[in-house]
Amino acid sequence: MPAKGPQRRFQSVSIFWLLPNVLTVAGLVSGLTALRFALDGRWSGVIGLIVLAAVFDALDGRTARRFKTASAFGAALDSLSDLVVFGVVPALCLYLWALQDSGRIAWWATMFYAVAIALRLARFDSELRDPPGHSKDYFTGVPAPASAFLLLVPICVDLEFGIGWAREPQYVCIWLVTIGGLAVSALPTFAGKRIKLPVGSVLPVLATGSLLIAGAFVQPWLTYVVLAGAYVVSLPLSVLHYHRTRPSLPDDSA
Repeated sequence: MPAKGPQRRFQSVSIFWLLPNVLTVAGLVSGLTALRFALDGRWSGVIGLIVLAAVFDALDGRTARRFKTASAFGAALDSLSDLVVFGVVPALCLYLWALQDSGRIAWWATMFYAVAIALRLARFDSELRDPPGHSKDYFTGVPAPASAFLLLVPICVDLEFGIGWAREPQYVCIWLVTIGGLAVSALPTFAGKRIKLPVGSVLPVLATGSLLIAGAFVQPWLTYVVLAGAYVVSLPLSVLHYHRTRPSLPDDSA
């Protein structure tokens, strides 16, 4: 009888493994569509789609951890998606909005932000996946989704208040470089992964959340600016909290 060849094994993929990657791809599609909206000058749609992409980005990692389906493939896909959605797309949108007629320096500032996000993601991917206990509460630098969120503030200011200087190329270039610098900085920023609220603060937090949700429907651009301002205020607070709660290091001179 002829020797039997190697048998093919049919493998299946769990829907719980697939779901986080579907969310990542949904975020990527949202970001790319935001670029299409920018080409058409539909700036409100640009901001809405970038925010939607950030929501998908927040959900995919939590879904993978919830169902214990994290994988190297998912991590690589997530980093590539973040680079496009929170690095390249917001930079190009801001360039199309205010800088495309402003020469080489404007393009340099646009590239600086995109490259800064790439470096920030590379650093994040190379960091320890299980850092020491104190470091789990902080990111190093401003995360890519938060950077993209801050980067689009000038467009929201223009949409809400119609302030002409918000669209001035010199200010937009400074904003691009500033946010890119924060992304690659060593600034400790709140991660929010293990935040626990006192029981007495639950109702005030729920009430504040309800106001923000209502504001997102009634005054979306003003709400966006308020949230961005609150995040900026949290940056020095996170630095102070980090240094106050950091475990003391042993004295090397002893």
